[in-house]
Amino acid sequence: MKKKISIFCSLLLALQMMLSLAVVPVFADEELTSAVYEEPESPAVTYNMNVDWKFKKAADGSEYPLAKASASVAKDGKNFYDADYDDSDWDTVSVPHPINAEDSFDGACYDAGEAGLYRGFMFYRKHITIPESDAGKKLFLEFEAVRNSVYLYVNGEIVGYYEAGIAATGFDITDYVKPGQDNLIAVATDNAADRGQSDTTKVTKETKPGSEPGAADGNGYQWNTKDFNEVQGGITGDVILYAKGKTYQTLPLYNNLKTKGNYIYATDFDIRGKSATITVEGEVRNEDADKDVTLEVNVVEMVDPNKDSTDADADHTKQPYLRYSFKSDATSVKTAKDTGADSHFMTTVPDDAYDDNPAATSTETVDVTKIVASAKCEDMKFWSPDSPNLYDVYTVLKDSEGNVLDVQKTTTGFRKVEYDINDGGLKINDQPVWLTGYAQRSTNEWAVIGVANDWLQDLDMQ
Repeated sequence: MKKKISIFCSLLLALQMMLSLAVVPVFADEELTSAVYEEPESPAVTYNMNVDWKFKKAADGSEYPLAKASASVAKDGKNFYDADYDDSDWDTVSVPHPINAEDSFDGACYDAGEAGLYRGFMFYRKHITIPESDAGKKLFLEFEAVRNSVYLYVNGEIVGYYEAGIAATGFDITDYVKPGQDNLIAVATDNAADRGQSDTTKVTKETKPGSEPGAADGNGYQWNTKDFNEVQGGITGDVILYAKGKTYQTLPLYNNLKTKGNYIYATDFDIRGKSATITVEGEVRNEDADKDVTLEVNVVEMVDPNKDSTDADADHTKQPYLRYSFKSDATSVKTAKDTGADSHFMTTVPDDAYDDNPAATSTETVDVTKIVASAKCEDMKFWSPDSPNLYDVYTVLKDSEGNVLDVQKTTTGFRKVEYDINDGGLKINDQPVWLTGYAQRSTNEWAVIGVANDWLQDLDMQ
């Protein structure tokens, strides 16, 4: 009898321990259908700029630098960036627009199959009319991806340039655009790669600060070869126009805006308990009067409310459900001290980059205010290679009266990642993961190393 009581007590204790580990979801199942999230209205507007571009290659792909290449398409005394330039004989395209899709692997057995690729300058033009309701707002133009450069002109004026070809870039076009009127966006870009070019004057080089954009009078780019950076040229990503109020969340576009955007991450993982702390470090810029603001964070999951339905006619469209909501403390944001010309950058290359003793590299932003919001979240669905769960994180900037100043949406996942040489190697959510696609090699064709041994592989992974 005592033995039975002992076993019963042990089972009861185990059951209590299991129940103590249970996680209560933010919303009970019966409440889930009433928790559909509606994004709040915001003065910030995003415009898709992908359609109706005019496109033309330079008359001769070998024309360098930019001034010579643009002269090759000039006509009637007009340059490609002039509003009244006649582009009626240009192609009409949409972006993303990889111009080498038509000539890739024309030379299939020579030069890695890329002997016939067009390499040179190309030009884009687009007319836009921004609503008068956006007058007085900040206007930012983002190029998600280009190869290899962007020389941006708005209504005939040079706004800025980017030449590295490996990251998104953005430009403040506020002072160049006339809302309610026709505006011309003009872009020159090139895709030259060093390898295979017998004439080294016909490759992309950096513009020295202070020189005419596209002068190619600076250094070349070490990795600008077809071995590492594909020639595939053109505007190869989306083009996005942001219209924001004077107090706004910045964009993660250090080139050329020198802003870093919001940083969203998780810590304090409890994988078995399905919990973690979500933190948002917001970057707010204020080009208006001083004010107090809060940053509200709404974490949303896309869910099929009828996923378990056996009805053949059931609507299985996923809907956004609010999972977690929290906000920062009220924070005072002062008027930025570097508005106007002080916050407009022709390029992010430092002015002293070519001096004998340049200053240390700096990644300082323009004048912004950091705002932090954080909360522990339960019943989370972590990201993993087998279950790549994602959330939409809405960051809502509000003033002291509750008015919405700006809304940004970031799609992301949360996962715990660690690497332990002595215990399973790479782990995601405490589970060992076998890497594929990392481009490790059993032999190394380059000199010195030969075959990398295990300790070198481990050091590389760390």
